Amino acid sequence: MSEAGDAKEPTETLILPAEITDEMIEHCRAGRPNEACGILASQDGGMVKVFRMTNATLSPLRYSLDPKEQFAVYRAIEGRGWELGAVFHSHTHTEAYPSPTDVRLASEDVPYLIVSLADEPPSVRAFRILKANWTDQEGEIKEVSVSVLR
Repeated sequence: MSEAGDAKEPTETLILPAEITDEMIEHCRAGRPNEACGILASQDGGMVKVFRMTNATLSPLRYSLDPKEQFAVYRAIEGRGWELGAVFHSHTHTEAYPSPTDVRLASEDVPYLIVSLADEPPSVRAFRILKANWTDQEGEIKEVSVSVLR
């Protein structure tokens, strides 16, 4: 398992339109003091929609997607012919790097974006959390380059 700050060099690039990035950051700021979370939908490899979600944990230290909202978002994505593009959440006081809890709870084969509100302006980084099985407690952290189109 990769240690904090020790992600593999990026070999993949995630391109984010400025309006998607700005909306994601706005949602994360509005969620303070707790972590905020959401899902990005993609179409043809490009991110097209931010789904702002409720942090069911209501915690400044961790997040969990509300299961009913998550189901509704997945249905909306599927209904529009989109794909699950990424999952995002904020870190309110730490760097944009997956915590051990983030790794343990990762269950989707998509990039995980982390917005660090410890920085001003907030920093956005993306990672793939590679696990043999989604129930595994550990995984390999692989950084994904983020390019914001302004």
